[in-house]
Amino acid sequence: MIRLLLSLLVALSLALPAQAQQRARMDRNVERQRAAVEAWTTCIADEQEETARRLLAMDFRTDEYRDGLTELAKTRVSEKCFSAMPRAYRRIELGGLPFAGGLAERLIEQGETPLLTRLNYAAAGTEAATYGRSDAMAMCMVRGAPHLVAVLFDTKINAPEELQAIAALMPIADACLPKGQGLEGSPLGLRSILATAAFRLLAAHDGEGAS
Repeated sequence: MIRLLLSLLVALSLALPAQAQQRARMDRNVERQRAAVEAWTTCIADEQEETARRLLAMDFRTDEYRDGLTELAKTRVSEKCFSAMPRAYRRIELGGLPFAGGLAERLIEQGETPLLTRLNYAAAGTEAATYGRSDAMAMCMVRGAPHLVAVLFDTKINAPEELQAIAALMPIADACLPKGQGLEGSPLGLRSILATAAFRLLAAHDGEGAS
């Protein structure tokens, strides 16, 4: 199947060079945007950890959450972190789900215990609140297949391994959606909603342990 897909892509590139070149430029642009979001959210999550954790635990439908996330996106990072970014990534407008997802993924990476172990424990524990259909689907996926979600977060963005990990998650997504509905969206979108759901699930489990 992979060889057939590659053959079709090659054929299309030969038959439609202008369209193929335009698509390639668009793909490179998306890749650079994703890399820029990752660079910025890494810096902000590391330097504003307490604020980021507080916001990501909130109901994202509220004005308080949206206003807080907007302010956090405007936060200046340290000169050291800024200088460490590739120059092409130093100018980008942050906000919305990709920003929240980047923060969440960075925060759930932290900890001495492997993410897979923490997700497995959390999936068997207290349920976390969800705030909409797509969020409920993401939470269902994290609880239903924590091992596959952990594999996704272990892949680099824009890498073939990321697409393979997403493909492995598609049957889980179908099972978590109402009958007759399919999942539509980009790798960035799926990774973002899974990261924010995983963050809240881990936070609920940590809160349960603390109590």
